[in-house]
Amino acid sequence: MEMKKCLWILPLLIIGGCDSESDDVTITNNYITEAPIVTTSVEQEPIGEFELQTTAETDFFVVAKDIDSLEKYYSNSNTFHFDKDGYLVNSSGYPLLAFPVNDDGSSSSVSLSTSSPIWVDYQGGNPKATDRINIGANLPGNNGELPIDEFDYQNPLTFNNSTSVSVFDSLGDSHVLTFYFIHVSVDNNTWELRLALDGNTVQPATEQVLDFYLGGLMDINDDDLDGFITTGNGLIENINIPLNNGANDLNITLDFTSDTTSFNSNFEVTSLDASGFNTGRLNEFKIESNGLITLSYTNGEDEFIGRVAFAKFPSSYNLQPLDNSLWEETEDSGTPIYGEPEAGFFGSIIPIIYDY
Repeated sequence: MEMKKCLWILPLLIIGGCDSESDDVTITNNYITEAPIVTTSVEQEPIGEFELQTTAETDFFVVAKDIDSLEKYYSNSNTFHFDKDGYLVNSSGYPLLAFPVNDDGSSSSVSLSTSSPIWVDYQGGNPKATDRINIGANLPGNNGELPIDEFDYQNPLTFNNSTSVSVFDSLGDSHVLTFYFIHVSVDNNTWELRLALDGNTVQPATEQVLDFYLGGLMDINDDDLDGFITTGNGLIENINIPLNNGANDLNITLDFTSDTTSFNSNFEVTSLDASGFNTGRLNEFKIESNGLITLSYTNGEDEFIGRVAFAKFPSSYNLQPLDNSLWEETEDSGTPIYGEPEAGFFGSIIPIIYDY
């Protein structure tokens, strides 16, 4: 995979002199030359490369010495890449740490003890099985009446209308689900529904009735007093469809409530929307200015995987300098305060967008 580098250039942290009364994060060039050396890990197989920078010199992101290490280093400008195992690491092989986030991207914790290395699955986002289908259609009220017990999906003379939609199972495999509409009572304008998945009839566990007023609107309260009502008020739930490919059985809710009618006009499908998606390939990696990390996949799925952890020190100019633009906490620097970018007194990150 090849990433495209973002179009931004900012100066790296310039190391200069300071005295004990200064608040600048600076020390002499001599001191840097004599600084302890951080040992580079085993040779990486980098995938892409970008430079991560904070907008303020006194804000630092956090890296761990290795995947499971409690030893932390700090930086405000460092080059990162994805290693062969999918971890986001710097050139020393040290992983960048991020706070966990909720499904909507909000932070679920800003405690460093809950942070973890950033990891991506190169194979793609997890598939999601279809569990709901929204349907809007007009069923012709002037269609002839057919007996439900003679329904055979292979015989078009035993049903009035049909339509199909693609659905996904828990493994991401695609299937074709076909809806068959049978006009079981012309006088009451009552229909029954039957389903077939990949050409195999789905036996209904309960009634699947769609009933309409004489005017063509869905009847859910037997307002026309014909003794028939629409199953589930138009929400037919818990349709179980067994699968034989190793995936979990499908469990689907059919929603006819939005725009399903039965006027004396042609059969027409006005909407047919199924949830779920298959496995997708990683398409884009993004870090926003507030540190939120998003993965976008070719199947249309976006996944929030964390928020870059930030640290600030009471006396950041007393941090111990290391090689590779890293810094280490000292007694004089004080204990770091952790938080998320753009929250409280923390600044932001220069945004990153990489396309694969």
